[in-house]
Amino acid sequence: MNRFRTVFFATVAAIIFLAGEAGGTGLEKQAEDPRAVVSGFWYTEGRDGVVEIYPCGDEICGRLQWIEDEGNHSHDTRNPDPDLRQRPLCHLQFMGGFTPDGKDHFADGWIYSPRNGGTYSAEMTLVDHETLDLHGYLFVPMLGESQVWKRAKKMNSCANGR
Repeated sequence: MNRFRTVFFATVAAIIFLAGEAGGTGLEKQAEDPRAVVSGFWYTEGRDGVVEIYPCGDEICGRLQWIEDEGNHSHDTRNPDPDLRQRPLCHLQFMGGFTPDGKDHFADGWIYSPRNGGTYSAEMTLVDHETLDLHGYLFVPMLGESQVWKRAKKMNSCANGR
């Protein structure tokens, strides 16, 4: 009986250990860096631009990868600082400070609008792998608006001229 008990407990311990190892693999996937999950190229709403979202330190940042060139949009002509109005929009970092604060949600960010020269507080939520909800606002989230961005598979690059 003693030998049976030893074999029984050894088998149970091995099953618990193996279950823990299998569960650990799943937990590692769940613990994937949220900055990596949201990183990539995203079409803006209306598909008039592509934004590259990428980790920058412990935060998430974004830069323009491509923007449809309508007149003066290729330069930062609406910037409130006259010294910056001639800088190109191509590869301009226009969003940053986003930090993960829950499952697929990023808060405390900022976003600059080259269309009007304003900088706004922002948050974003990864709805699913292909959809990002970006919400920019003044003072409180209720005083803002959202855009839905879709993950870009094929894209132009402003570095290549279009």
